[in-house]
Amino acid sequence: MKPGRRTSDGHERFRHHTVLPRFSDAFRGIYVAYREEPNLRFHTFAASCAVVAAVAVGLAPWETAYLAATVVAVLFAEMVNTAVERTVDYATGGERHPLAGQAKEVAAGAVLVAALHAVFAAAFLFLYSRGIPETVTALWDLALNRPWWVLLPLVAGALGLFGGDSGPRG
Repeated sequence: MKPGRRTSDGHERFRHHTVLPRFSDAFRGIYVAYREEPNLRFHTFAASCAVVAAVAVGLAPWETAYLAATVVAVLFAEMVNTAVERTVDYATGGERHPLAGQAKEVAAGAVLVAALHAVFAAAFLFLYSRGIPETVTALWDLALNRPWWVLLPLVAGALGLFGGDSGPRG
């Protein structure tokens, strides 16, 4: 190993010098978070339901962008929460500490804020702007005329239920 590739205590550095390994690490991080975090799988399922509803009611371009930004915000917050939880667990060695607990609570609060915003966005886009009868009718029409769209939340739900890993982290 070249000099400078290890830290002073002998651990290998995480820094990559080319682009592809960085993307590989990022995709692996998404995969690990999805596999090991049930809340992320739930949010993915909810996002797939929102996509189907968006297709059904025919959102305007600005509404689609707003929905996409909302979905990304929730998934981002959940992944940052996961990173904070793991970092705190690692740093404390699994022992309880008031600051560690506060860090986890703040990160979880960020997810809650994003999720509550997503509920608001869904209510605004699908219920307030169009009304419940129009949204329900559009969903039924989509399910009857283009049933393959229903597969998206069904697959996301099945992966959410059965695609996780409840084993130990490490």
